[in-house]
Amino acid sequence: MTASSHNLVAHLIELSNQIGADTEYTRSGGGNSSAKIGDTLLIKPSGVPLATLREEDLVPLDIPTLLHAFHHPEELPSNEDPVRAAAQLAQRGAFERRPSVELLFHALIPDPLVIHLHPLTANAITCNTRGEELCEQILGDQALWVDYTDPGIPLARLIADRRRAFTATHGTPPPAITLLGNHGIIVSGPTKDAILERIAFLTSSIRAAIDEAGTAFSGSPSRVAEAFRRVVDAPSVALSTDGLSALASAPGGPLIPDQIVYAGSFPVVLEATDTEDVVAAKVSLHRAQHGRAPIVAVIPGLAVAAVGSTNEASDNALHTFLDALRVARDANLLGRVRVMDDRERGFIENWEAESYRQKVAASQGS
Repeated sequence: MTASSHNLVAHLIELSNQIGADTEYTRSGGGNSSAKIGDTLLIKPSGVPLATLREEDLVPLDIPTLLHAFHHPEELPSNEDPVRAAAQLAQRGAFERRPSVELLFHALIPDPLVIHLHPLTANAITCNTRGEELCEQILGDQALWVDYTDPGIPLARLIADRRRAFTATHGTPPPAITLLGNHGIIVSGPTKDAILERIAFLTSSIRAAIDEAGTAFSGSPSRVAEAFRRVVDAPSVALSTDGLSALASAPGGPLIPDQIVYAGSFPVVLEATDTEDVVAAKVSLHRAQHGRAPIVAVIPGLAVAAVGSTNEASDNALHTFLDALRVARDANLLGRVRVMDDRERGFIENWEAESYRQKVAASQGS
């Protein structure tokens, strides 16, 4: 590897660690990043946190092979997940961890460095029924809007289509910032500093619009978290009784895939006066309705609780849900929050790649 290549990889690790350590942008194993060295894509493994990413973690993939698979998916094995099949064809050497499931859009965006995040401030636009309009209004031609679609090949294809359409309309290369409906952002560039400047521009622009549009909520305390923990037989419970917890209602469904993975699609709604028998009945009804036990409990006007296999897991679930409350609040100030619909939600709930990512995150927290 040349000195310039080493420098680029160092930029990738520094960028990933810096942004990954800030929960404004991502939590746990969410988000991904990559660098291009010649025709090799070095990408973050699935489930590994950006905050702790190391050079030796990066998975090397052959870019021409990935692009061929992207343009000719019919050549991939029909009995395998197409993204995983493309990664196996493109792998350079043996590696233990799977590359990020978003590897295809990393390959097709030509910039040397690419990072994909789930920022709370930006998601006030991406999780909004007025998302595309607000993107144009607040960011102009500095950002590209892409509607929600399933991760993997469908998302990579839609990103490629929107990039081509932008160039055809404007006669210039597409912007380095992409907003993904009900998902997050992609930012690319030649250096760490260039990407950080673009992230700062994006965040400050949207934050200013949110601050202009309204005021924040206040909160108050609560209880019943321990009864919830016992009923679902979880080793750990985390509780929040201030700030956004006082919103005390869910956005009506999950906003982004990470919320489904770490906090579940829907919380169970409890009351401060519920006995443990009542909590058990409500949890049982939730299981019957959604096919799985709740991870998060909302206690209207008082608190939010989340359970997990470890203290880290319950804390991550709690803050993932609180992040969703913040995004929903800010989205409603700018327009109206858009939640993932039943088909979109069902795809993520049953996608083996996300189940794998959840297991990796859980094992790192144990």
